[in-house]
Amino acid sequence: MSKRNFLVVIDGTDEMQIALQFACIRAKKTEGQLTLVSFIEPIDVLTTKSVSDIMKNEAREEAEAMLHKASSFAKEETGITATLHVKEGELIHELLKLIEEKNDNVTELILAASKDEKSPGPIISSITTKNYYKLNVPLIIVPGSLTSDQIKLLG
Repeated sequence: MSKRNFLVVIDGTDEMQIALQFACIRAKKTEGQLTLVSFIEPIDVLTTKSVSDIMKNEAREEAEAMLHKASSFAKEETGITATLHVKEGELIHELLKLIEEKNDNVTELILAASKDEKSPGPIISSITTKNYYKLNVPLIIVPGSLTSDQIKLLG
């Protein structure tokens, strides 16, 4: 039987930190694994190729920095070395594609809901409305208003 592998989207939001903390606790308790992914959205600005390349490189550096910071947190909390991915393209499309590609590896997608009353967040909204049928792993939505202590109790 393969280990549980928890996928977390690393995007620098407050909600991401909650999802990461929850995933770390679950991975540690189940002797599972962690996969962290960050996305570089397509650049819609009309610029020269060199300017576009600079913008893309800066976005990649930022994504990699976020991933390494999250990976360090995960390693410190769990002792687990996370698998890291940077994907270029439209976030939802690339997220679903990654899950499909890693179907034998990724067993659960962990997201945290926004604290905002208007929307649970763009990823959750997209997956639970127009893309729910494309998701082939369980989606765990952690309330964005939980404290660290509450997350530890739930995990």
